[in-house]
Amino acid sequence: MAATIFIPGLIAVSVKAPADQNFSLLGYCRDGVAIRENVRMRPIYGDEGGGPDGIPVDFSYLGEFHEVRLELYKYDGEVLAQVSNRLSTSNKLRTMVFEPGWMIRSAGDYFLLKLETEMRYMQATPPPPFKRTYLVAIPTSPIEYPLGPKEMLTVLEFTCLPDATGVLFSVT
Repeated sequence: MAATIFIPGLIAVSVKAPADQNFSLLGYCRDGVAIRENVRMRPIYGDEGGGPDGIPVDFSYLGEFHEVRLELYKYDGEVLAQVSNRLSTSNKLRTMVFEPGWMIRSAGDYFLLKLETEMRYMQATPPPPFKRTYLVAIPTSPIEYPLGPKEMLTVLEFTCLPDATGVLFSVT
């Protein structure tokens, strides 16, 4: 296959609680969705690499997670309010904090996050669509938004973890 330029196109960002039937459109980003794929590894030091002060002789794989950063310029305010609440299923008011120590993943209070190319103008040969659904997505970063006379650009980030079976995301 020859090297080509890949442009995923407009990405629709949607969310849902684990028990919900359908995804709700959260919105669209100003300059695309940024995905950071993180891997955790622990270096193993040994005499073959010079001992504890030398170079690692191997690495121990400890798992992976992804961070998805959104700069939303167009969004559904009700869906954003649910995400801003941080907990997908609990009855927490937006104006209140929750008990320290609440286990979000264990309690099922996370979201499913779907990123999908939205084709608005079909071309004769459209580019291959991008589709990814994160099965455990938790809004962990500060949520930023400006107030003033310009459009409201809301910035949030999800930390996406593997589900109980080890699946980080699906592409169907």
